[in-house]
This record gives sequence, C-alpha cells and structure tokens, in this order.
Amino acid sequence: MIELFHFLRPWWLVALPAIGFIWWVVRHRDAAQASISGNIAPHLKDALTINHNARKGLRAIDGAALLLILLALVAAGPSWSKRVSPWFEETAPLIIAVKVSDSMRANDLQPTRLDRARFKILDLIAVRTGSRTALVAYAGSAHIVVPPSKDAEVLKPFLESLDPAIMPVPGASTTPVLALATTLLGEQSSGGTLLFVNDGFEASDINGLAEFSSMPDAPSVAVLVMGTDEGGVALLPDGSPVMSGSGGRLDTAVDSSMLRRVAGEGNVAVVRTTTGDADIRQLLRAIDSNLRLADDPDAEWQDAGWWLLWPALFLGLPWFRRGWTMQW
Repeated sequence: MIELFHFLRPWWLVALPAIGFIWWVVRHRDAAQASISGNIAPHLKDALTINHNARKGLRAIDGAALLLILLALVAAGPSWSKRVSPWFEETAPLIIAVKVSDSMRANDLQPTRLDRARFKILDLIAVRTGSRTALVAYAGSAHIVVPPSKDAEVLKPFLESLDPAIMPVPGASTTPVLALATTLLGEQSSGGTLLFVNDGFEASDINGLAEFSSMPDAPSVAVLVMGTDEGGVALLPDGSPVMSGSGGRLDTAVDSSMLRRVAGEGNVAVVRTTTGDADIRQLLRAIDSNLRLADDPDAEWQDAGWWLLWPALFLGLPWFRRGWTMQW
C-alpha cells in the first residue's frame, strides 16, 4: 500500500509551506511581545496581560494552522487504491484446484470432505456469475478437468465425477498445480486467483508456494481448508477405513501450525470452511482484493481525502464558540 500512495492533485501541496510560514510569523510575533513584556515587573505583567495563561500553551493559530494543513491535504487528494471497472471485474479468472486424495474421504465434514468441497465450490461459482473459472484436480499429479469457462453449469458434472480412485498418481503435491495455473491464466495472471480446495499442505509445498507468489505478475493464492483439527475416518466406497502405509488408519487431522506457516511464508490467504457462507464471503474479498491490485487500464484511483474531513471538522468546531477569536 505504501508504494501505491500518491496525491491526485499534488499542486495543492504548495499551500503547506505558506501555512507553515504564516504559523511561524504569528508565533514569532507572540514570542517577541513576550520578550518586550519582560521589562515589566512580574506582578504588574500578570495584571496587565489578558489571558496570560493561554499564551503558555496552545494558541488559536496552532489549531488554525493544523486545520488549514488538513484541508490542503484533502484538496490534494491522497489515494492508494483503485476502483475497478465492472467489466474488468467480471473477467477476473479463477483457477480452482481440488485435492482428490484419500484424506478427502474423511467424514469429519458430512457426508465427506470431498462432498462438502463440491457444495462450497458450487456456492462460489454461483456468486461469480460471468467470470471465467477453471477446474483442476490434483493428488500426486495435476490435471485440467475444465478449462477456463464462464458457464458454471459445465463444472457441475465434472465436480460430481471427482474421486480419488480416478487419480493416476497418489499423493498431494501442489507443484504441478502451480505450473498448470500459470499456463491456464496466461496474460491474465496478475488479476487471477489460484484457489486450492484441500485439507492441508505438506512442508515441502511451502518453498514452492513462496517462490510462486514472489514471481512478477503472479496470481494470488488462496486456500479453502476442508476438515477439522481433530480429523475423521476416511472410508472407502465399501465402508472399510482407508489404511496408511504404516498399517493403521489414515491420519486425517488438519495441521493448523502448517496452515499458519503456509499463510506466513507462502503468502497464501487461508480460509477455514464454515457451516454458513462466511467462508465464501471471505474468499470473495480475497479474490476482489487481488483484482484491485491488477493493472486495469480503465481503473480509477479512489480519492481518500474525505477521511481527513472528520478531524478537520473537529478542529473547526471551536470557531463557532462565542468569544473564540484570534489576532493576526
């Protein structure tokens, strides 16, 4: 945000030195008058000086100068964000990468994590009417299920067909997804978003995510985490539990500490799934935030100077007080 800060009408800033000069002249004059009065006996000086206590602290000129400075800054139009044009917002692409592995069979989210992921994705694309959305399935490898499309109905049958049994390579690697996302987004990468829908990451994913996010014009990365910290039981279609390589039941607990590392080191917006629509609204804010940083040729800078009008109004209120005067 700091690097984006600028003034829309910077010529108004030339008023600041003039305001400072007037303030200095008035203050210097008061100091000179105080030094002249030093020749008067102290007991007579206090009796002859009007409002002598006020001269030792803040003066009316101080409030007037600060008020004028604020008004000059308001007129200069500080800005640090853009107002995206509606047509550009509708073309913001979204790549949804769904983890299709055995851990997504866990039943801590009913009926399963994968089923709940389908519902959440349908809710998300229903809100983003007219936007281009692509669907990617990944486990040990990543595959394009639906290329970028504006037709939300196209995604529904493919979402329903996702199953860990159809994935050619078991595992949960995000590296192939990052390469696919770059290809799918193409020139619109800077305004696009890569959304992972999974139940967590591996430590080996963090470096790749960090490098990907630091690339010039890289899309933003977010994740909708399906599952609870306690986890559940991952069941195969025949009702038997999924077994791990060590022989016990597959551990499906969500590692919250790993999610914090992914958010901090990998620069990923992490959203935990909820029973309502709070998670969808949070994802939409993340997608919109990245879109505002993209280079929309028709985007207009928003004038944020009106925020300074509130302290300026507060400083101006004493001038309506009866008897409040200032001698120039």
